[in-house]
Amino acid sequence: MPMAEANAVPVKAARHRTPTGRMAVAWQDFREGVAMRELWIFLGWRDVRKHYRRSVIGPFWLTLSMGIMVASLGFLYSQIFGMDISTYLPFLAVGFIMWGFISGTVTAACNVFSGAAGSIRQIRLPLSVYIYQFVWSQLINLAHNFLIYLIVLLIFGIPISWSILLFIPALALYVLNGVFAVMVLGPLCARFRDIPMIVSSFVQVIFFMTPILWSAEQIPQRVAFVALNPFYHFIEIARDPLLGGTGTLTNWIACMVLTILFGLLATAFFARYRSRIPYWA
Repeated sequence: MPMAEANAVPVKAARHRTPTGRMAVAWQDFREGVAMRELWIFLGWRDVRKHYRRSVIGPFWLTLSMGIMVASLGFLYSQIFGMDISTYLPFLAVGFIMWGFISGTVTAACNVFSGAAGSIRQIRLPLSVYIYQFVWSQLINLAHNFLIYLIVLLIFGIPISWSILLFIPALALYVLNGVFAVMVLGPLCARFRDIPMIVSSFVQVIFFMTPILWSAEQIPQRVAFVALNPFYHFIEIARDPLLGGTGTLTNWIACMVLTILFGLLATAFFARYRSRIPYWA
């Protein structure tokens, strides 16, 4: 059989799969990817090390850069807002750390499959391996930036209670939504190469609309403005426990509902277009 005809067979078969069949294949992909965790854990570590190769302090350059920004903006905006720096700086630091994970995940998710195009075409691996590898590398970067929180914790004596354990389910929701973001943005950006620039611009705008530099309590009649911003709820469920609170019930319900809806959408989207990713990438 000629090569062109041989390649056309699986493509034609994929196009004629029922939605149930495509979903089953997608779930099998996820399971096989989880089973290969040693591979994507190694590749995630390698990605972080490769990015900072021949650097003296390696990934801690990212931590140093964010630390300098937090300290500078914390001093400046505490004066502008007339707030005590011992209250404002921890609020800003944790917000910046969590926003760094969110924004970095959303923007970089666009290039997961297009950046791994060579490997996808040459090596037969579950596509979920590239998703897990990417999210794992983002978690490593978050761990480095978390050093800033520990320093702020010691300097300002932030009280620690059992509520800090709520950071664990908050981080789990972050990871799930990071996986879902790659499942949607990865194929979409591989197909339409203008979308990464749109996503990057969108993230920059959302940063100023989310209570990171400012507090939601500073805005009168803030409910309609802030409550509709999903990023606000995700920031709060992580920031509040780290600062001694629990996050509101509204924050947690909003994040869980959004995660479920986004997960259903992402799974259906990935199942539908999974077979086309090697051709788009």
